[in-house]
Amino acid sequence: MGSVALGASLSAVAVVMVYSSTVTTPRQAATAADPVLGGGPGCEPTRTEQLVRGNGVGSLANGPETILAFQHAYYVSRSGPAARALTTEDASVPTAEVIGAGIASIPPGTQHCVLITPLADGRFDVVITELRPAAVARTYRQFVTVASGPNGMAITRIAAPS
Repeated sequence: MGSVALGASLSAVAVVMVYSSTVTTPRQAATAADPVLGGGPGCEPTRTEQLVRGNGVGSLANGPETILAFQHAYYVSRSGPAARALTTEDASVPTAEVIGAGIASIPPGTQHCVLITPLADGRFDVVITELRPAAVARTYRQFVTVASGPNGMAITRIAAPS
């Protein structure tokens, strides 16, 4: 891969992580009450028409659960190929290799909480809070587009808020 293409791919990862803030919050523990949604202290599981919050395994049943599955593959499974498998082939999302490089930059044991709000245009406003082992929380925001596929829902685009 040429340096221009690699730079463009890494830029795509940088675009996904749009803004960051640093705060200290308590550690969270996952709960088995709803493995799809997950949750725990600091990431109370919530599922309404206007808000989904959790850190569970997700599913391909709907948009928010597909987003949860992608973030679970990223933070818990720590697998670029597993995360990319939750997208369409032509998705506007970095390659599995670039996703894997992003995962490698995050310390193992980092916990996450995902807040998902539907937008009027069919996209989802996604705020990801990650809690690294040093107890520093970072928050990232992205707009995610999801569509029906042959195996359920799949991510078609992850972009900076616009």
